[in-house]
Amino acid sequence: MKLKRYFAKESRQAIRMVRDELGPDAVILSNQRKDGGVEIVAAVDFEQSLEQLAANQPVTMVDSAPAQEQPEPDLTYTPKGVLNVEPPLPDEGQNEFEQVLNSVSEKIEQLSVAEKPRAKRSKKKVAAKPVTKSRSRSRSAAKPKSEPAVAVDAKVNEAPQDDPAFDEMRSELRYLRGILENQLSGLAWGEMGRGCPQRVELLRRLMGLGLSAEHCQSIANQISDYTDTDQAWHQALALITAELQVTDDDIISQGGVIALVGPTGVGKTTTVAKLAARFALRHGYQEVALITTDSYRIAAYEQLRTYGRILGVPVRVVKNSEELSSALETFQNKRLVLIDTAGMGQRDVRLAGQFKTILTGAPQIKSYILLAANVQGSGLNEVVHTFKHLKPDGCILTKLDECVSLGGVLSVVIRQQLPVAYLSDGQRVPEDIQPARAEGLVERSAELLQQNDESIDDNTMVLTMGGMSANAGI
Repeated sequence: MKLKRYFAKESRQAIRMVRDELGPDAVILSNQRKDGGVEIVAAVDFEQSLEQLAANQPVTMVDSAPAQEQPEPDLTYTPKGVLNVEPPLPDEGQNEFEQVLNSVSEKIEQLSVAEKPRAKRSKKKVAAKPVTKSRSRSRSAAKPKSEPAVAVDAKVNEAPQDDPAFDEMRSELRYLRGILENQLSGLAWGEMGRGCPQRVELLRRLMGLGLSAEHCQSIANQISDYTDTDQAWHQALALITAELQVTDDDIISQGGVIALVGPTGVGKTTTVAKLAARFALRHGYQEVALITTDSYRIAAYEQLRTYGRILGVPVRVVKNSEELSSALETFQNKRLVLIDTAGMGQRDVRLAGQFKTILTGAPQIKSYILLAANVQGSGLNEVVHTFKHLKPDGCILTKLDECVSLGGVLSVVIRQQLPVAYLSDGQRVPEDIQPARAEGLVERSAELLQQNDESIDDNTMVLTMGGMSANAGI
């Protein structure tokens, strides 16, 4: 079996690459999001590999107990590649799939049992190995022939410690299991398409929004009536709206000490200027002060100082928690103090120092994570997980004018139960920022779906929705 990995920005592009290079009979082994895109592992010559694997299966000989012999599973079934979306097979074909899948699972369990004593023996000293083998032989010789099951276990446990063929067979079995589970998932998806095509259409639209597969399934499971597709669609949008948490323009209306955090390039400094200008227009410029903790880049401080000069508000740069406390004491008479933090990647080792500065600088600091809406869901999840240590009061969505879908960021904020405070969709200060409204955000996501007018094809639906349960079992 020839295996090859393909990486692309989206599933449809990756599937097209597989079809062009390996042909329509290629089999999708795995599908996962990785490094800002989708990685697909595909294979060809699956039939030959399956026949060879069946021929090379080790046969356990138990001469003294022929009644316990189990019939060998029939591995002659030839599954179709998931790139060819075939109609669902009859129940007999599905039962045959399940029989093969169960036999493969049993083989993998046997291999796992055999691995445990090997791992234990490898931890012992080299000098102790001959003694252990000798004792094992003596115990085996002392056992009567009326206990064949124990003898079989001993043979399995005495498998070679570094047998490449053993490891290769185990790897092939695991791949085979994944293939069969993908095929069964495809059968289930095809059966759903025949039994309830309205549900399939709803899932297709939800996927078009950019929502995660798990979120799409969760929304669809809450719809009871699929008779009218449009009505079901509006119900789904209403459910998404109800799941979204938003704040009530807290920063502009109430003020306080606010820290904007997030990775590099999400627009923290520009957002600070927008919020400062909005607050100054409503409450007066004398009520605003700006602080930056970005002492690493001179350009960052200069940019914020330029905004401060234009707005007529003071700007202070701090390097640690002591300087931050001192600056906050100086600005204690200000109704709004905005803190612009240094832009760092979520894996930057300096983030710990940044967190310490904010957490110990003053207990009254409220933090908001900035999330770029044009980043995929996996990257946003990592950002939220990293900055959760600050116990943020909410988030601000930026770069809405640069994204083609909002489903990824919506799934993340709903899953993380992170309230959305503001939406930023441009570079103009202070025009391009407004308080978040759940209804408006979902409506905007639906409008982007209509503008793009790209329907999710059947291959992508089978790969994404049908592969959820398959990947969970590997």
